[in-house]
Amino acid sequence: MDIENILDMGISIGMLLIFIWMSCVLYLKNKWLCFIEDKLEDGRRCYSLNFFLAGHGTLHYATVFLSKFHAKRYGLLEKRHRVPKDVQRLFIVVYCLFITGSILCLGFAGILSVLQAS
Repeated sequence: MDIENILDMGISIGMLLIFIWMSCVLYLKNKWLCFIEDKLEDGRRCYSLNFFLAGHGTLHYATVFLSKFHAKRYGLLEKRHRVPKDVQRLFIVVYCLFITGSILCLGFAGILSVLQAS
């Protein structure tokens, strides 16, 4: 196996992780996003309107659950304890899927394009 095949496999794995992330966003949108918005945003529904906003919302709430800095910045530090820990972990796992898939897909595509240019 040469380096280009390995990079192609990395890109494929990254795309697979992105598709898994999309299906997880659909699950979170239908099951947990309205619950989160009720608990944290006092019923304001801005992320559960459609799929694209739900993707952004899952990443937003995952950073709120991961970081005290972001929770304090958005004024959700005291409110984030209203959400059960297993739901918080679910959002964090979906966030890690997105970040890992994006880094694999975009990073290996960039390396592959540099190798093919030279």
